[in-house]
Amino acid sequence: MNSLGSLAWSFVVDMAASGGAGLRARRGLSRDELLLVTAGGLSGVVFGANTLALPLYLRSLGLSPFEVGLLVGGYVLFGTAMGFFTSALADAYGRKKLFLLGRAISAASYLLLFLGVPPAVLLIFGLGGGSLQALIAEKSRSIDRNMSLMSSISTGLAILGASVPWVVGLRDTMLVDMAIVLVTLVLVMPVREGYRGTGRVTLRLRSIGNIARLSTNAMIGLGAGLILPLMSLWFSLRFGVTARQLSPVYMAADATLALAVLGAPRLAKAIGRVKAIVVTHAVGIALLIALPFAGSYLEASAIFVLRNAAMNMANPLFSSLVVTIIPEEERARGSSLVNLIDGLPRSVGPWVTGYIFSTGDLTLPFFITASLYTAATAAFYLLFKDVR
Repeated sequence: MNSLGSLAWSFVVDMAASGGAGLRARRGLSRDELLLVTAGGLSGVVFGANTLALPLYLRSLGLSPFEVGLLVGGYVLFGTAMGFFTSALADAYGRKKLFLLGRAISAASYLLLFLGVPPAVLLIFGLGGGSLQALIAEKSRSIDRNMSLMSSISTGLAILGASVPWVVGLRDTMLVDMAIVLVTLVLVMPVREGYRGTGRVTLRLRSIGNIARLSTNAMIGLGAGLILPLMSLWFSLRFGVTARQLSPVYMAADATLALAVLGAPRLAKAIGRVKAIVVTHAVGIALLIALPFAGSYLEASAIFVLRNAAMNMANPLFSSLVVTIIPEEERARGSSLVNLIDGLPRSVGPWVTGYIFSTGDLTLPFFITASLYTAATAAFYLLFKDVR
């Protein structure tokens, strides 16, 4: 772990200090933009590791598939609900303080998981909230560019994250997660926040009308919650594979998505932001329907990789859409409410799928998810087709 920590710290120094000048020059990023984009991007290591390791690690602690589903759904529910309420504090008194406190709580939760305390998983999101997105929106001269760059870095580093359980094992992955979370905290500390807050704590939003149009995301959240958090468990139950065997597949999925994300802004310029989201979702839905019919682990892996890229490559476009339709003084609350709209139904998904898997049915969740994605994508297009 000392060597891993040294590598992480070297990366921070190279990127955030003088060594980051080259990247800033090439990308036209200010110092604060670079720090925030890098902090957001580093979360990809944790995401890549947890997507693969967390369900299997909880299972190794003696939990049943249903109990794993309860805890995985629980941390999504707790994180998004907590995030909405703490975002009111962020809009009132500044986003940076809340982000740093949340990162500290998240790091502590990973330490407890390492020590074998399963309920600690409920705190891995820290305080949740949209503080980082709001900080990036404040500092960005090109929000689409920065969101896409952050997403590409995050997805690229998720390749590294997916390899962590392979290299250090499931339990020590929790320590690596803790170290990365602390690095993101250090990166954001020097950022100069210009926004000083309203001084008033309120959950009211003048932009609620715009946010209500994004309620289609609830169906996306429920569908994603049914499949994505327990995908590694599905591979394990269906094909009998281990975390070490799954690591290369998840690494390939993240690498493919990292490249696909870079093309999202160009696709948006060619056909429009909304149409780009709809077209890529349609391809992803078709591949999702095909996945449970895969006859071999290799075939399922290939479909999984392609589906992941198609369904998620337009995520930065959606994120930039969200922050551009919400006023600056409401961005933490607005982003958190959008996360809550997605997260509440998403938290239910693992509970349902954990139960369905326990009955031996490994197919039904895919069809439910495909139906929800189709309805959500159609509704999104109808509501936002005139937005440029």
